[in-house]
Amino acid sequence: MKKSPDDNDKGDGSTNNDVEGAPNKSLDEAVKDEESSPSSSSNKDGGSTGGGGSRAGGRISRNVTKSFLNKAVDSNATITFMSFITIYAIYGDDVRILAFDPGADKFFLAMSSLAFAFFLLEISLLCWCRDKYLQRPDFPEIKELFTMDRWRVRKSTFAWFGQLGKAMQTGSFYFWLDLISTFSMAIEMPWVLQAGSGGVADGIDSSAAGKASLAGARAANKLKVIRMVRLVRLAKLYKYFSTKQSAKDSKVDVNAAGSLDIMPPESHVGAEMSDRTTKKVIVGILIMLLGIPLLQADEIDYLNEFSMKMAFEHRVLISDGIDANELEQWEFSEALLIDRTDCIDITYHGFDDGLPNDTLIPSDRSRVEDIRVEEMDMITISDVGHVRSMTAIFDVSERKREEALLGLLLTSFVIVLLGLGMVSFTKDVRNLVIVPIEHMIQLVREISENPLGKDFSLKVDDKKHKDDGMETTLLIRTISKIAGLMRVGFGEAGADIIGKNLNITGTDTMNLLGNGRKIHSIFGFCDVRQFTDTTECLQEEVMLFVNRIAHILHSIVVQCDGAANKNIGDAFLLTWKVNTDKLDGSCKDHNYSGDKALYSFVKTMIEMSRHEDFLCKFSPRALSELYERMPGYKCRIGCGLHFGWAIEGAIGSSKKIDASYISPHVNMSETLESATKEYGTSILMSEPFYKLLSPEAIAGCRKVDTIKKRESDPVTGLYTYDVDLSVGFTLAHKKEKKTTRLPHHRKTTFSLVSKSVADDPNVKKESPGLGDLPSIQIYNNFPEVWDADNDVVRARSNFSGFQRQIWGKGMDAFEAGKWAIAKNHFDDVLQQSGGKDGPSRYLLGRMEQHKFSAPDSWQGYWS
Repeated sequence: MKKSPDDNDKGDGSTNNDVEGAPNKSLDEAVKDEESSPSSSSNKDGGSTGGGGSRAGGRISRNVTKSFLNKAVDSNATITFMSFITIYAIYGDDVRILAFDPGADKFFLAMSSLAFAFFLLEISLLCWCRDKYLQRPDFPEIKELFTMDRWRVRKSTFAWFGQLGKAMQTGSFYFWLDLISTFSMAIEMPWVLQAGSGGVADGIDSSAAGKASLAGARAANKLKVIRMVRLVRLAKLYKYFSTKQSAKDSKVDVNAAGSLDIMPPESHVGAEMSDRTTKKVIVGILIMLLGIPLLQADEIDYLNEFSMKMAFEHRVLISDGIDANELEQWEFSEALLIDRTDCIDITYHGFDDGLPNDTLIPSDRSRVEDIRVEEMDMITISDVGHVRSMTAIFDVSERKREEALLGLLLTSFVIVLLGLGMVSFTKDVRNLVIVPIEHMIQLVREISENPLGKDFSLKVDDKKHKDDGMETTLLIRTISKIAGLMRVGFGEAGADIIGKNLNITGTDTMNLLGNGRKIHSIFGFCDVRQFTDTTECLQEEVMLFVNRIAHILHSIVVQCDGAANKNIGDAFLLTWKVNTDKLDGSCKDHNYSGDKALYSFVKTMIEMSRHEDFLCKFSPRALSELYERMPGYKCRIGCGLHFGWAIEGAIGSSKKIDASYISPHVNMSETLESATKEYGTSILMSEPFYKLLSPEAIAGCRKVDTIKKRESDPVTGLYTYDVDLSVGFTLAHKKEKKTTRLPHHRKTTFSLVSKSVADDPNVKKESPGLGDLPSIQIYNNFPEVWDADNDVVRARSNFSGFQRQIWGKGMDAFEAGKWAIAKNHFDDVLQQSGGKDGPSRYLLGRMEQHKFSAPDSWQGYWS
């Protein structure tokens, strides 16, 4: 027998290879559990602890046997074998009567006996090795229910009786169905229907036996309906194979498929709903099958009995000597009985009139010895005192074959009806309730396993479920939006927080605060220039200003595999996590993380210059104040880039937390950004970050200083990437060279705007308040992008390679303490730049404080 739907840890037939309440344990695990229990431990002297050891050994042996039998009963070979036995039990008897001669009855009897034995064996094994299959009454609960305390606190008398019935329940639902369907085969066993009756001939010679045979035959016709109970085995087979198929489908990589249309594993709600529906369908159809025949009248062959009564009455008159002419009437009646019916034997009992008691039957009729008992209809008629009687046997084999054919059709019809009933009853519930719930569970599970792994906005805009008016669809979309809000709110640093607290297998309590984890990352700090004055001018509209900058910055950073962490008013903290195991190789090994971080800031500056009108789209009042205070205002940012370790985690309390990073390396990036104002550059990079850059990126960089912040800190060089935004970038200059994009190596490119909308240039992107959002697409084919992006090439074009050579010579002299030589080179660079080169002005100013002579303690760096 296959695993019942109740085999999923339910109280009426349970399983999943339970080993005394420990579900899904293998043989080895069961043995190890028992070996590690106190009862199986050894004493201090190394010997076993007497009776405890023997009991533990017995439990181990019993558990191993149970687990083995569970696996054997649920194996594919056993299920397949029992499936064939089930099909035989349903169709075998009808096929025997319809298609085989009586000589094959012994073979079918042996097959039915074997099937009966296998079903009994299966039930016996399940009762012993499968917990809760043979559910026993809960006697402690029954005893507790009959106490006065429980009676006083009862909700109602009906509720108390309901609890009592549940506690007294014996056997699971599927145990009783298995038992009934198995014992329904008894109606086909000769020792049931023919017990106590000798051979057919003996039945003919006895009037009482004839009456018993007639009653038995009619009872058999009634009892055959009970065979339909075996159809529940097909329902169980259906449940088993559908469960196997669901388990096979659940192995599909949902993340790889990228869609929730692939069905997740069946949920507990789905299993319970399907199980209850299946039970109700089974019970309903069985009640219909058993009830309808009981309400129908018996089929009576009136011609047979009428003809027999005529012949019997004339024979009685002859025996009483009432009328000598009755002999002719009797012969006529008997001939009519033989001619008009399928009578194959007539026997008289108790007559002493000298006439033969056995009537000669035509030779072309079947003989009693050649047909089955169930293919005979035996009728016995007697007088009032039961002294004289007449017994006739009729051949009803044709009718039985017709009944067998109709039985096959009826069985097949009921199978189809049962299948359609289960499918139709469960389809709407599954589509409207179960599937959405399983999708919700799957969505929450995916978020908890990988909070950054899904573009959840696709689920919000899913047209398949959009605007169907169902609350379940609304919940799915709401979960997607909540996941998106958490992703935006917590950022990459909060991925673990989201995953741990949304884990549906975890505890109910939230664990927001705890130990962090150490990561290595590139930290980029970005600050908006002149923000204080801008805020005073814009007032309420400053939020639009900051969010527009964030839109451009974050769009580019995410496309370059970075993540936004903090938005602190006028400043932004961005991160690019780096796998330290691959730092010793080429830039390609760590996915050009340094190039992507530097390119993100360079490209952001260019796009901010290009979309100046978008950034400064304010009310006339705000614009008037802004340009009056800062004539010719241009929105500019300063950036600092550093690489190092940090502790990632939640900061705050149970009232408010922020997912962020704590490390001196984070502060270093902020220090570098602050120093950009002194050095007169837009970007400052530390030496650890500089070492991550590719040669193509380094070609546009130059060293501007060497520092040592504290005595314990290492000496580090400071570098910049020359970006001149004065060349001007308008929408007319936006000529992007289309090249092959590298695949994203980050876990997500999340956005509140769906990717399909963001990628469509024909769709107008708008945000309430922010206005028309510019769509910024980059082609991050690193490291070729440094020469392929025309905007980047134009931005660094004002600082030529010749100037870079002069600067390099000046920096070498500066670090060597030859400041007079360095001064000449820096003056040349400053003159060629038209007096605009910030690093030249800064170093010349510092050297001037020392009269262009290196201090005696000079070691090549400032301290």
